[in-house]
Amino acid sequence: YVLISICFNNFYTAVNLPYTALTPELTQDYDERTSLNSFRFTFSISGSILSLGLALLIFSWVKQPVQQYLVLGGITALLSVLPIYWCVIGVWKRVQQTERLRQVNTTNEAPIPYLEQLKIAFSNQPFLYVIGIYLCSWLAVQNTVAIIPYFVKSWMGLTNQDFTKVVIAVQVTALLMLFVWNGACRRVGKKAVYFMGMSLWIMAEIGLFFLQPGQISQMYILAVMAGCGVSTAYLIPWSMIPDVIELDELQTGQRREGIFYGFMVLLQKVGLAFGLFLVGQALQISGFIASIPGQPEPTQPTSALNAIRWLIGPIPTIVLIIGLILAYFYPITREVHAEILLKLNERHKAAREQG
Repeated sequence: YVLISICFNNFYTAVNLPYTALTPELTQDYDERTSLNSFRFTFSISGSILSLGLALLIFSWVKQPVQQYLVLGGITALLSVLPIYWCVIGVWKRVQQTERLRQVNTTNEAPIPYLEQLKIAFSNQPFLYVIGIYLCSWLAVQNTVAIIPYFVKSWMGLTNQDFTKVVIAVQVTALLMLFVWNGACRRVGKKAVYFMGMSLWIMAEIGLFFLQPGQISQMYILAVMAGCGVSTAYLIPWSMIPDVIELDELQTGQRREGIFYGFMVLLQKVGLAFGLFLVGQALQISGFIASIPGQPEPTQPTSALNAIRWLIGPIPTIVLIIGLILAYFYPITREVHAEILLKLNERHKAAREQG
């Protein structure tokens, strides 16, 4: 199982890295990049919701456990792989055109050695802010995703079906809010939208900490509020990174999407791993009693219940506040990005005239 997981994630990364790096290849427009990412994450979140519904449907039709997962794996394999080829075919001409322009516009300097590229990337101050914002956002997402089933079942006293409904409430809200935030970005900018979304999410996390068993309606309201914030965690950092890449091109004369997006994908995995590790260790230390299939849910000690509440509330709140502080100091606004593009266009024009 571990070997299969390693192979799966290696090939997933081999696809995901160039896929995420397509954004700056497709457009240089400040607002259109946000729009592209809103569509991208619309289908990403829709896929998550579809997978939940598909699993419930297949499990209701197929009763034998092994066959359930074989059927689910086969169907989701097709649904996962086929659209990749659709993506390649759909963007092929646009990316080829961009590559031809790149060869004309970029300087003919020798390639920068890999270690020097790392040094340049980490000396790019806006990039450090973006990866900090993204790490905080993604860590909060993964921490919440990991602890929410324990919160719903152990603290609220509900069932797995209720947990699924809470997740769907968060995901559907995040899906719908992507287009709301996309429109807001055009009016007030990426930083302001991030502040609005994170503020709602922080209020939701604090509300979950104080939520008491039996307050089911309030739980769903807080889930919707959290979904509003989760959508900005998906949207804004990935919309910022193309602007950072163009600043890097202005400073170095080379386009290096791969190294920047590589770090973003790495942080995505670090956030996932650390979030799961944090939850697992906290539950173990607090004396959490694992449930046994076929037996009633155990009564958790007060220490475990308090740990669950802290993991759903104050801890992600602190992480999100750190992300807000980093976002406040992020320097590339719409006006700064326009100035970067102007300088790049002037350089490209001079290079074409010299060529």
